[in-house]
Amino acid sequence: MNLIEAYVFEVTRRLPERTRGDIALELRSTIEDMLPEDYTELEVMEVLSKLGDPARLAASYRDTPMHLIGPKVYDAYIWTMKMIIPWAILITILVHVVQAIVLFTGDESVFAVIIKSFGIILGKVIHVLIQTFFWVTIVFVFIERIGLAKSDLPITKYGTKWTPKDLKYVHIIPRKKAISKGEVIFGFVWTAIWAIIYFNADHLIGIYLSIEGSGLQMVMPIFNQSTLLSYWPLVLPVVAMELGLWVYKWKERQWTMKLMTLNAVIKTFSLLAIIVIATNPTLINDDLIPYLANLLEISLSSVNNIEKWAVWSVVITIIVTTAIEIYDSYRKAKI
Repeated sequence: MNLIEAYVFEVTRRLPERTRGDIALELRSTIEDMLPEDYTELEVMEVLSKLGDPARLAASYRDTPMHLIGPKVYDAYIWTMKMIIPWAILITILVHVVQAIVLFTGDESVFAVIIKSFGIILGKVIHVLIQTFFWVTIVFVFIERIGLAKSDLPITKYGTKWTPKDLKYVHIIPRKKAISKGEVIFGFVWTAIWAIIYFNADHLIGIYLSIEGSGLQMVMPIFNQSTLLSYWPLVLPVVAMELGLWVYKWKERQWTMKLMTLNAVIKTFSLLAIIVIATNPTLINDDLIPYLANLLEISLSSVNNIEKWAVWSVVITIIVTTAIEIYDSYRKAKI
């Protein structure tokens, strides 16, 4: 078998039988046209080198690509993955956290619940990632092989054929101004967690002691739940504004002066709400002070002083961190 026949065989054996004959004739004709009349083996090898690897050439003749996700849909595939996966992880975590907090009764050790929840969340996130990867990949494989790939398939993530005009819509975000998706996801989760804890504080925030070696159990809530719930008209707008702010951050993807101003207003409003709630004298559970005085064997006045110091330490810490965050966002927006 000469080199030409060997090359034609290596190409056509990778193709469907119904097309092998026609492609073999076409390929032989192409090779012969590239050769002089009295060609040598060296000249044949040079022509075959120009045609390249038989496997790559065979792939160009196939009706369907040999790759799983080809270049025509690759950008759209990656963009879809980047859009779906963070939200899938966020929803998975939120659903379990909400379920764990709402169903928590205090009968089980809080640390045992946290460790168990961490394991469950990790397993669910892995399961969701596998399912997301599988189904999104299947959809794009179907699109490329059966659907849009039969026509002039758009290759951009927005579903349109690329043109130089698309460069006008490219936004180069400086690294120091960028808002990562991880930051947004963490913000969503944190807002949801503190909101749930606020409305269930009497079941979650309290004095935990080990009872008969069975792990930490809540023996007394720290806050007066009725006092906390009396501020719900103030707290719900804060929750709504923070969630809206995280959505806006997701959309903008970078710090701007407009976003910085909105962030400062919402953070200031949230801080004022915290100060109003924290300074309410009925916020702390009435039974907590005598209980701690008896437990620590100190006077009631000493416990009262400790309680006031703890509350204001938390408030001052929140004020300082809020001021630092607002300044940091201003600094990034000016870049």
